Amino acid sequence: MAKKWGQHFLIRQGVVERMLKQSQISEGDQVVEIGPGKGFLTRALLKRGVQVTAVEIDPELCQELRVNYGKLEQFQLLEGDVMQIDPLKLCPQGHGSAKLVANLPYQIASALILRLLPFRKCWKSLTLMVQKEVADRICATPEQRKEYGSLSLAAGLGFDCRRFLNVPPAAFRPKPKVDSSLIFLEPRDSGIKEEEEEEFLNWSRTLFENRRKLLSGSIRRHFPDWYQKDQDYLQETIGKRRPEAIPHQEWLDLFRRFINFRNRKC
Repeated sequence: MAKKWGQHFLIRQGVVERMLKQSQISEGDQVVEIGPGKGFLTRALLKRGVQVTAVEIDPELCQELRVNYGKLEQFQLLEGDVMQIDPLKLCPQGHGSAKLVANLPYQIASALILRLLPFRKCWKSLTLMVQKEVADRICATPEQRKEYGSLSLAAGLGFDCRRFLNVPPAAFRPKPKVDSSLIFLEPRDSGIKEEEEEEFLNWSRTLFENRRKLLSGSIRRHFPDWYQKDQDYLQETIGKRRPEAIPHQEWLDLFRRFINFRNRKC
């Protein structure tokens, strides 16, 4: 295994079964698996009669996968870095019908979710193994203030998120030094225009930079014209709360207010 790719191979069949059950895998499904490694999850998917497209970066593991599954019509292997592959190439025909099931390399989990966010309509669901700390951040709400941040907002923008199983290091070889978690993401409409979603991510990330400072102060610092125009409204709605105390819907409402101000200004 090449350490630079951060791969920890799943070895517990019971965990695989929970993934398949949560994903509601059935015969004929189209499934994309990222980071199949030695094919432990791949084998279980193929036994269920699904069409598997596997994306693997490690040349040695690709060769092993070809030897074991390359002759099967229901198996397709894409060799390369998933962060460099056009996301549309991962999207099987028929938007919204495919499922993504993966034990993700720890180091790409957050970045991959952000990369797939604009293409989420390709998927019916995403069942992902990620580092527990990352799962905490992805699925966090203001009630979990320590974990709640810009990644939580990004995930909440396009997905309903549920964590359904914590997985110990003993379930992998080699053993990681941290716990893992399985999360289930279902794509949903954000309520804002598609072309505004990336702007929302950048805008909210900017305002979350000083998460322990008052949000009104961050708005005044980064968007002084908007703050001056909407000062009374902002004080009334967000008061003396910090970014980590603002629920997702309120962030969207604030963003719409900001967009309206910007458009009027233009």
